[in-house]
Amino acid sequence: MSDNDEFVTKLYHCRICNNTHKTKLRKDLYKRHAKFPFSYSFLHGELKNILTTLYLDKNLEIRGVDVQQLSDDDLFSKDQVVSISSTLMEEIERLREENDKLQVELLNLKEKI
Repeated sequence: MSDNDEFVTKLYHCRICNNTHKTKLRKDLYKRHAKFPFSYSFLHGELKNILTTLYLDKNLEIRGVDVQQLSDDDLFSKDQVVSISSTLMEEIERLREENDKLQVELLNLKEKI
């Protein structure tokens, strides 16, 4: 399966660095959410010091963008830490499930040999 089958590329404008950026999102990202729009957060910028939060609908259309310049004294608020941690935990769980499936497939292949 190619990246085109698994990912969609979206554009958003960052008012802090005044650039339009591309971001790749997994097409199945919406499946992990029950309420829409949902937030998707990540860092960008030369120093990874701009926190970007995209608000995505079920079709992964961007409904809003929030960007915040981070400094040493206010790196993350409690809400930001919760949001980032939640996104990371979801991705870890997805990778764990994918790994489990691959392990089963590997065992099946070994049994056929």
